Amino acid sequence: MAWTLLFTNLFVILLAAGLRYGGAAPGAASPIAMGEHVWWWAVAGAAAVALALGLWDRKRLTHRPARRAAMELLIFPALFAFEWSVLPQHHWRTADWAVMAAFVGAIGVMFWADRRNFRQWGVTGRNFLPAVKLLVLPTVVMMAAPVVVAAFVGTDFRWPRLADSLLYPLYALGQLLIFQVFLVVRLRRLSDSHVTVILVAAGVFALLHWPNGVVMAACFAAAAVWTAVYLRRPNVYALALSMGLAAGAFANALPRKMTENLRTGPRCVHKRLGEARQGEHR
Repeated sequence: MAWTLLFTNLFVILLAAGLRYGGAAPGAASPIAMGEHVWWWAVAGAAAVALALGLWDRKRLTHRPARRAAMELLIFPALFAFEWSVLPQHHWRTADWAVMAAFVGAIGVMFWADRRNFRQWGVTGRNFLPAVKLLVLPTVVMMAAPVVVAAFVGTDFRWPRLADSLLYPLYALGQLLIFQVFLVVRLRRLSDSHVTVILVAAGVFALLHWPNGVVMAACFAAAAVWTAVYLRRPNVYALALSMGLAAGAFANALPRKMTENLRTGPRCVHKRLGEARQGEHR
């Protein structure tokens, strides 16, 4: 059932984005960088895989904790559907903020309902130092990798931009509460395999940054590491520190043209379509 969640999210994104942007630009200018109609096959494939995996592992849903976890995790496809079907590319409206607040509130309610499993969450000081020890080497690698890449592709680093990086750990903490604490705890109720939990959690986190391929690849690799550490030594604060440092190096070392200025979601598609239209008028 864990894999079903991943492919269901992929299905929702491809369908919603395809319906919203599929005819906006042909060929390579398409938001999913496919031919004009190929995305339909991607949608059908994702749906078929999700259905097959669900049928294959349906017996697990006879257990109440797994059934409840599966129902609660449906908030992710609902969130992706809203993002890709309704959410504006730039300025959010009051209604958009209200809907996003409702999503956060719903997750908060589910956290409260699950409070008897509080010790599993990793939101106390417990495991902080053990988790930090496990994260030191991977974090150094994640910080060094963009610097090494920048040596070959160039950089547009500016010292003032470092100030923004100071807030990254706080921003990371908010993401990790949803994409580690909320997601991983429930994935563990759907799968006995740590490998499955790691890959699915990393995949969902990567889909949050679709269709920016560079950012998606980096987020998948990093989230796989963070999830593996979280499963061994759950502590969200150690993960937030690692994520803040890694994101700061990634955002500042690599050229913005390569990372598309870290744009993701509809904002990324809107930028690509705008560039495609400008190219057509030249």
